[in-house]
Amino acid sequence: MAIGVGAAVVILAFTVTGKTLEGLKDLEWYWLVTTGLLWLIATAADGARLSVLARAAGYKMGIIRSAEVILVGYFMAAVTPFQVGGLPLQLYSMNKLGINPGKASAMLLMRGILFYVMIIAAAPFVATNLGVSSVLLKVLSVYIGIILTVGGIFIVLVLVFPRVMKRWGNKLKAHPNPGRFRRLLTRTFSEFDNFTAGLKLYLRGRNLGYIAVTIGLTVAYALAYFGMSASLLAGLGVLAARNTLRVIGINLVLVSVLLYIPTPGASGVAEAGAAALYAMFCPKEMLGIFVVLWRLFSFYIGAFVGGVVAFKHVSK
Repeated sequence: MAIGVGAAVVILAFTVTGKTLEGLKDLEWYWLVTTGLLWLIATAADGARLSVLARAAGYKMGIIRSAEVILVGYFMAAVTPFQVGGLPLQLYSMNKLGINPGKASAMLLMRGILFYVMIIAAAPFVATNLGVSSVLLKVLSVYIGIILTVGGIFIVLVLVFPRVMKRWGNKLKAHPNPGRFRRLLTRTFSEFDNFTAGLKLYLRGRNLGYIAVTIGLTVAYALAYFGMSASLLAGLGVLAARNTLRVIGINLVLVSVLLYIPTPGASGVAEAGAAALYAMFCPKEMLGIFVVLWRLFSFYIGAFVGGVVAFKHVSK
């Protein structure tokens, strides 16, 4: 978080001028309220889709509890490189509800898969119809493509060659004096059967209805979550209606790549990337204010709420 604060201070130092104060006087507060409502809608839709995925796997997990699991991930993502700390605590929270780590991982992975399927479906529209030609945006798009390809290969290996994973796990178990790291790997491989079974559940015909509902909730989540950038720019009085879809499209690409940035919570990179991309729409004197508000609503509010939830559960 300190990296993010430092990046925000630097951006503000280079963008805040006398015109910034004049612009803030004309701040349309109801757009900030709208942004807050969009955050609530996005959080509820995200919680609902995880709840539906759990129901498809035969587990009951309410929308509020599902949203808490997701927000806990935001909190741990804010303090760990590559945001990897979110998953273990999410698995811990779901295990408390009787969902084993293998199937819980499958649910969370399916949630991510549906999100990226939506990104892939929207990519031609973003690239062709919105007239986006930024070099940085093209680089981010290539980065996403590489990550998705590697992830797709991993999923295929898990589903098509489960015996290979099991064989590796048995070799780890056979070691007479396993260390802490080897024991962790052994436990991980022991959950591959549950993980594979969890993924295959979503391929069954009886679960297609649940998947359809989850797709609808994913679209609702995306419209609310990515719409926050447009509502913030509108509140600052710098967004023309004709640019709304371009703003949402750019936000979609930027956010989708931040998960794979090595700094905790993508701090620093997120602020710098947003400043570089949104400079196409936002005048310099309001750019720093926008970046701070965007990060607050898109990440830090969720991380704060997730931190409260995490400490509540861990303390129990």
